Amino acid sequence: MDRPAKKPKTPLDPKRVRTMRRTIIWTAVAVVAVAALAFSMVYTERSSFCGTCHEMRPYTTAWSAGPHATKAECIDCHVNPGVLAHIMHKPIALKEVWDHLFTSPKFPNYAVELPNSRCIRCHPSVPDTTTTRFSHKAHVSRGKCKDCHAQTGHVITFASLAAEGVLKASVTTPSIAPTGTTPSSVAGHMSVICQRCHDQAHMKCSQCHSSPHENKGECSDCHQPGTKFVFSHPAGTDCASCHEPPKSHFGSQCSGCHTTSVPFKDTVFDHKSTSTKCQTCHTPPSSHYGADCGACHKPSVPFAKTTFSHPSAGEHNWRRIACAKCHPNTYSTAYCTCHNGHPPRD
Repeated sequence: MDRPAKKPKTPLDPKRVRTMRRTIIWTAVAVVAVAALAFSMVYTERSSFCGTCHEMRPYTTAWSAGPHATKAECIDCHVNPGVLAHIMHKPIALKEVWDHLFTSPKFPNYAVELPNSRCIRCHPSVPDTTTTRFSHKAHVSRGKCKDCHAQTGHVITFASLAAEGVLKASVTTPSIAPTGTTPSSVAGHMSVICQRCHDQAHMKCSQCHSSPHENKGECSDCHQPGTKFVFSHPAGTDCASCHEPPKSHFGSQCSGCHTTSVPFKDTVFDHKSTSTKCQTCHTPPSSHYGADCGACHKPSVPFAKTTFSHPSAGEHNWRRIACAKCHPNTYSTAYCTCHNGHPPRD
């Protein structure tokens, strides 16, 4: 049986071939572009990418040393959640790249808007009372989270911004606090957020600070406000009201031997520094000879270790004559019983 003859192939339309090629090429280009865009979005949203620009270095350095480094990226706090919000943020990010390349960006210490919604994403519930005197409930309607927690994400100092050459001129440290009072600050007190609303100048320290020791009155009686809560002895205060003298301590007037310029625990008593009579601190034992301690004792020797040295009596030495011959009644007086109280002058 004869096989049927093969039909000749219909030649492809050159126009159709060109269209197919274009479609394949542009599809490949689109896939590569989408992949590149997706990669760039993921890569540029890493905190490590932020630090590639020198002006962001103080921020990323502080962030990496803070508590959020292992819990949140920069983008988590500075951009709203969601793919759409991240895409809409890209023009802002491109503007920052432009400024990096063609301008000289400068920054104040804190100037970024941070809505509470970004904080609540990770902190949906916060304990009402975090200290003995502060209540979140009383403050939540009077300000934003960032108003009180401006340095939570990263502690940026003016010095770090200045070192990088990005510190904005005429900047000040921000400060705010609950409303309803007249803002004021205390001279010497470090700048804190509470000063924006609280009348700090008329507040007691104990309204914000908890004492590490038992109650000894208002903090400002003994401490001076400042970056360090420096202790200063209050004028006219009795030392014994705060200090308990050690056992075997001499006297009750601390200031007689101690000065407030030296820490109380580091003071060393020096007899040379006082003109006080011995008997004001020392009680002589019973049957003690005389009332003038200095006649027989030297201050250079501890009182408990002193050894009596009999005053010279010439040939009437106490080693040769019985004590009662000169001290018939008491050792505080001497009487010559051999010569009716009048020893020979020769």
